[in-house]
Amino acid sequence: MSRATQSELLEQRIAENASSQQVDLATWIFDRVRVQPGDQVLELCCGTGGQTLAMLDRVGERGHVTALDISRSALDTLAAKAGSKGSRLTCLEASLETFPSALSESDGPRSGFDLVFCAYGLYYSSEAARTLDDARMLLSPGGRIVVVGPFGPNNKPLFDLVRASGVAIAAPVISSSETFMLRTVVEWGSRNCECLSVHTLMNPVRWTTQDRVMNYWQNTTFYDAEKRGNFEMLLQEHFATHSVFVNEKWVMLVEMSHVRS
Repeated sequence: MSRATQSELLEQRIAENASSQQVDLATWIFDRVRVQPGDQVLELCCGTGGQTLAMLDRVGERGHVTALDISRSALDTLAAKAGSKGSRLTCLEASLETFPSALSESDGPRSGFDLVFCAYGLYYSSEAARTLDDARMLLSPGGRIVVVGPFGPNNKPLFDLVRASGVAIAAPVISSSETFMLRTVVEWGSRNCECLSVHTLMNPVRWTTQDRVMNYWQNTTFYDAEKRGNFEMLLQEHFATHSVFVNEKWVMLVEMSHVRS
């Protein structure tokens, strides 16, 4: 299984970011994305539920969230977290390439979604534009698509340190981290929707110990065990003169509505 989809690695990455970030990501997102009681929501790449739980709270007893992910273990983790809210949650194991057919076979809502939402996952699609095309076909009249992801100089302080340790960061990692949102999501939205709303955030993550930085890196998709010693040495040098390592998470939220027929 890819490191990107292993739920235990995902949980560690989320924990290291969440415990040290300046702005709570879920709060920032749902201060900008309207989710109302009764809404029908489809979430793609839900992972272990970083945003799903917030949506479950907002849709209320009359609403429903269909949460889709390729990882069964991530979905099991989400279901356990949901607890009593599970009555308004459908967990669906499927890929971004096959989710329309998986929805048609599920027991939950199959179309008419008020919101199709994807945070930090659309770039895993082998054909992201097609995935967005599929999503638009599932919207209710007036429905919206929201995509959240990294952009620009995202992770630059960490990437610089990783490269200095001798790691060659793979091109797909750089693309998903820096250019995907603008080149794929905004471009698709500009062609297919009448309205685009774009919000951005630079969210500093402050790690106060070498172990915290190491724990994050070793749970990423760009970890290289062979270069671990070099990376640890560079971290020691950094913390010899600094009390904190500040990574920068650059976030873009694109809300697309009034989809063209």
